[in-house]
Amino acid sequence: MKPENQAICSHQGSILFAQYTTGKLNLCITCGLVIGRPLNMKRAESSIYNRFYKNESSSRFGPGAEFLIRLFRLGRAVTLSVLSPEARTILDVGSGRGWMLYDLKKKFRFARTAGIQIAKPAAQFSRQRLGLEIFDRDLLELDFGKDRFDIVTLWHVLEHVRHPQETIRRIHQLLNPQGLLIVEVPNFFSWTCARTLPYWLGLDLDYHRSFFTSTSLISLLERNQFEIKRIRSFSFEYSTFISAQSILGRITRTDQVFYRWLQNPTFSMRALLHLTGFCILFPPCFLINMILFFTLRGEVLRVVARKKHTQAAP
Repeated sequence: MKPENQAICSHQGSILFAQYTTGKLNLCITCGLVIGRPLNMKRAESSIYNRFYKNESSSRFGPGAEFLIRLFRLGRAVTLSVLSPEARTILDVGSGRGWMLYDLKKKFRFARTAGIQIAKPAAQFSRQRLGLEIFDRDLLELDFGKDRFDIVTLWHVLEHVRHPQETIRRIHQLLNPQGLLIVEVPNFFSWTCARTLPYWLGLDLDYHRSFFTSTSLISLLERNQFEIKRIRSFSFEYSTFISAQSILGRITRTDQVFYRWLQNPTFSMRALLHLTGFCILFPPCFLINMILFFTLRGEVLRVVARKKHTQAAP
């Protein structure tokens, strides 16, 4: 029988790191990657991700939260335009509803904005409402022929995929020479992770298969011929929210109540208490995350990597 981590990081040998009611975590003894093993491994990925989005509008949250998400997606587009001003083609793996691609196409004049989204409601919204080029199959199943991209992005996607090693290898093939890869994932070495498990918001064993530290993520990219240009562990969108929700979950011994309420904002005393607790925790969590800005202990890891130039064999 193959070791559980062999198909994920290609190494042999792992030890049990932790076990919870929803699954367990194994630690690869070679590269330090933490591998999630949810109890139910037989669900079709497309079906479980369909639950992320509401069919009628392809939204996930209430109107207020959706407005903020829309602004954050515009922020991602601005970030990419600054990182690579000359870029004109992009592939966004796990493109959500496609708002970042839409902004790049309309506001930054990208010639090709392609996305991969296996959740059918979101894929249909991106095609029909935003007019985007969207593929609804796994990256490893797609054939792009000779097409290449200036940028490939994975915003909180790499922790979901079954084969991160093969995914990164395939992305290297799809990038133009000197093309950029941007990866953002939850940080398993964050300041709240060890203190709040199993209530850490980044755990989410129903969906997440791999958990990265800066060491394991950099190792994965460098093994696949990427040069690390920048790494940071702060996100205006995620850092403070993950910290506050995780601490609130630990204090109340409940799992993501406020986060789930944002997806279906109906009044209840329980929701009101969690909203109050979240508002109290938000300012100190924001301050701590800002202090940790130049460390690698924040809630997320964002890596900008460039495809290495490889000379053909004589």
